Amino acid sequence: MKISNKIILITVFAGIVSCKRELNTSWDAEYTLPIAQAEMDISDLTGDSLLIKNSNNSLDLVYDYSLAVDSINNYLEVPDTLQSKSVTLASLMLENRKMSDTITLGEIYPLSKLLDGQTMPLEAFDIKSSSGQDIDVTKDFFKQAKFKEGYIDMTLSNDLPVEAEKIVFMLVNKADQQIIVYDSFLNVLPGASASTSKSLAGKKIDGVLTGIVKQVKTKASSGAVLINSKKGIRLDLSIRDIKLDFATAVFPAQDLLVENQEVQYNFGNSQVTYMEIKSGFVIMEVFSNVQEEIILDYSIPNSSRNFNPNDYVKQTVRVPPAKNGSFSKVVKQFPLDGYAVSYKGKTPDVPPFKYNTVYSEFKARIEYTGIERTISLSDSVFVRFGLVDIKPKLAIGDFGKREFSFVQKNKIKAFENLKGNISLEDVKLSIGFKNTFGIEADMTLESIAGTNNRMSKTVSLLSPQLPGVFTIERAKNNPFVPFYYTLNFDKSNSNIKQFLENLPDEINSSFSMVVRPRGSFDYTDFVFDTSRLSVNLRLEMPVEFGTDGLELSRLQGFNLRNIKNIDKVKSAVLKLEVINGYPLEAYTDIEFLDNNETLLATLNEPGSILTALPANTDINGLVTNPLTSTLIYEIPSAKMMIIKKAAKIRIKTSFKTIEGKRFKIYSNYKLKVKLKGNFIYENGF
Repeated sequence: MKISNKIILITVFAGIVSCKRELNTSWDAEYTLPIAQAEMDISDLTGDSLLIKNSNNSLDLVYDYSLAVDSINNYLEVPDTLQSKSVTLASLMLENRKMSDTITLGEIYPLSKLLDGQTMPLEAFDIKSSSGQDIDVTKDFFKQAKFKEGYIDMTLSNDLPVEAEKIVFMLVNKADQQIIVYDSFLNVLPGASASTSKSLAGKKIDGVLTGIVKQVKTKASSGAVLINSKKGIRLDLSIRDIKLDFATAVFPAQDLLVENQEVQYNFGNSQVTYMEIKSGFVIMEVFSNVQEEIILDYSIPNSSRNFNPNDYVKQTVRVPPAKNGSFSKVVKQFPLDGYAVSYKGKTPDVPPFKYNTVYSEFKARIEYTGIERTISLSDSVFVRFGLVDIKPKLAIGDFGKREFSFVQKNKIKAFENLKGNISLEDVKLSIGFKNTFGIEADMTLESIAGTNNRMSKTVSLLSPQLPGVFTIERAKNNPFVPFYYTLNFDKSNSNIKQFLENLPDEINSSFSMVVRPRGSFDYTDFVFDTSRLSVNLRLEMPVEFGTDGLELSRLQGFNLRNIKNIDKVKSAVLKLEVINGYPLEAYTDIEFLDNNETLLATLNEPGSILTALPANTDINGLVTNPLTSTLIYEIPSAKMMIIKKAAKIRIKTSFKTIEGKRFKIYSNYKLKVKLKGNFIYENGF
């Protein structure tokens, strides 16, 4: 239903006001002009959005307002939880490696070169030496390494044509002559071999070694033998079970750090076992001084997306090799939107069950690159990782016992334009509670009071149901079904009639609530991000009432200065035409206001009441045709001077029923107001 509200200001025709003036003119000029008009109906009292039009054009007033709302923020706030770790490499390994070399007879006994290729008896000899043969292991082993654990296996094979009664062998670093192996081998027959194993723990080994045969003592041959100076003592070296403190080498793929752990989150009183994440991130911040690319793997195995257990939270970050004396830095964050995460620890299906606990797996590793790098156990990786900005879509668990109170003041538009007294029939008020939380609560409705601030009057709602305690059951899930609870008030169980006849423009309500008053032992309470516990007020009444001084008003602009020669007007007779389409007496007045809406004057003088008669009705109380009343107001010069200053006017109409009758109001009922001015100009104009 729309409102037509117009002001018509008409300037006097130039031809009329520009008539010639004779010097001896002595008459006053008089002109009648329309000044303002307005059309109002019941929507000016309540607003269109509150009215429901029935098929017979009768109206119902329905008004809804939320009095209190409880949301997920009162139950669960997920704090950012980051773990910071600064760790050295837990292990550093090389693959098992081996090599072979030969210390020839010619190197042990140079004179044998003169007999090379001859067959002859070979005398026993006992040769001692401090010189040796370089053995380069940089290609097969490493450039340099210090061993935390490991073994070197050494096999000496006798390729001499005679029995080696004693072989003393020493393996040293060429650069610093540190002894790696020193051992003796006895009675090694031709073509036979002997082995020994030595621990490398704590030893630093260079890539270039020196093998020294300190002593070779042989027995004489039993007959002629072939002399081959290129054969001798064959050395097979292998290193195994290696763990290093540091090494410069080509490293194989390996795990440097593995850390699987359970992290407990602080959710206050809430004990969460499951969460579907609406938004949030995994953040990983890494600093590394390792001179090899570090690959970081982070995962939450007990998570899934779209109910697919194979699609769990897992992310990989690659950290470039650090330059010598510096570090590499990488910061990454990955969205968790749409993931579901178990908060029951590593074994969510095995009792005793945990809560607020996320199990994650973290690994730092390197891949084989074929590039020589220097890596040490003293090298470190600083990692900060965890979950941030988590906003849950759904959380399941036990959210603890909580107590809340709601004291609210709510503006009520239904009666804000009404003044005076009103008598209502068949009015109903309902207070509805809608719980979309999967949590039970006990609600106490302590008081509801309506205040008419225009009259400074408050009326409390009285009923046997107030104050009252009632249980708000939890919503159901799979399928989701909210819980509804409604309190109804009418004339039979409350003073709702008197409550609303006060025409409140403000409702003050007081509620208290105890959440989960009887505990939750199965950890199946739930909250969605859309969960609400709302308290809603609904007012329903047919627009059928009797009134005594009920007032509606409309404010609009006003400017007599648009009328040419208005300064020459000394007085006026204003005619107020009221076309009343309501079956109620109408008392209409106009207030003249300045720009600040300060009252300057009223159309009616104090104590003066001019009434527009009600519309004609049939035997059923229905209006058959509107009735027009014309009200005459003489405006003296002093009052006219004041009215000329007005920038706004407020048209006010109050209704009164005859003999206390009640009438049903229909959508086609209108009240039209027209204001005309019969202006009297100064003598001689």
